[in-house]
Amino acid sequence: MLRPVGDRHPEKEIAALEVELLDSINSLGFGAMGCGGKSAVMDVHIEYALVHTGALPVAVNIQCVIARRGIAEIDGNGNVQFSMF
Repeated sequence: MLRPVGDRHPEKEIAALEVELLDSINSLGFGAMGCGGKSAVMDVHIEYALVHTGALPVAVNIQCVIARRGIAEIDGNGNVQFSMF
């Protein structure tokens, strides 16, 4: 929200964390609207301040027809079976 997509934080450690989070989140395979794919997140920007920044969103979740729900069934042997609706 405060920096253009692709812009990194001026502090090296925070910039590295932004890239690590971006790569990790996109590697989960959620894709846009949870439909699967390579990119669920366009970018990650980390900011810090000495005050509460309650006006800045941490996450946005937008639902549409693609919204799904899933079930995980765990049997007595610890086997897990997933079902998507």
